Amino acid sequence: MNASMLPAGPFGCLLADPPWASGTYSNRTGTTPHRGKDDHYSVMSFDQLAALPVGSVAARDCAMFMWVVDSHLDAALRLGEAWGFRFKTCAFVWFKSRNEGVLPKIGMGYWTRKQTEQCWLFTRGRPPRLSKGIRQAIFCERGLHSAKPDEQYERIEALVAGPYLELFARLSRPGWTAWGDQSGFRDTLFGNEAVA
Repeated sequence: MNASMLPAGPFGCLLADPPWASGTYSNRTGTTPHRGKDDHYSVMSFDQLAALPVGSVAARDCAMFMWVVDSHLDAALRLGEAWGFRFKTCAFVWFKSRNEGVLPKIGMGYWTRKQTEQCWLFTRGRPPRLSKGIRQAIFCERGLHSAKPDEQYERIEALVAGPYLELFARLSRPGWTAWGDQSGFRDTLFGNEAVA
């Protein structure tokens, strides 16, 4: 991904699912933190991520939602700061099952097997909250590797105003600007039809 190709802002809301680089016991650098035998996407080091001029495309009052993996919580805090944002709260917790009360599917983990994923909220300035009724828990089955639930978009749109930019996007969504090395490709994620 070419940082100089970030779309022109300003954007009132950013959504990021950073391609964190992680080492494993068998390969210490340059892999996804999911420990699969095959990398599913290109990864970036913390320094590469922090060097992206994200703050330059954000509005003065901007909300940023960032998906984090448990092994990179400290890096997520530092990355938000490097981009000019302050951590506010955990916006969403994704339980990787369809219904509340159903045991989420089990994923990988270094200490415990993972069944949830968090999306944190960072802010710059004072972006207004549009709704007080947005719930934190998302119950949705997993789709393809690293895909996030579509429900996030409706919740974000109800919570804060745009314009909206998704960084490291894998899909295009109406009303959103998508940026990422896979953003020109729409595949089957959560039952969506493939579009070339």
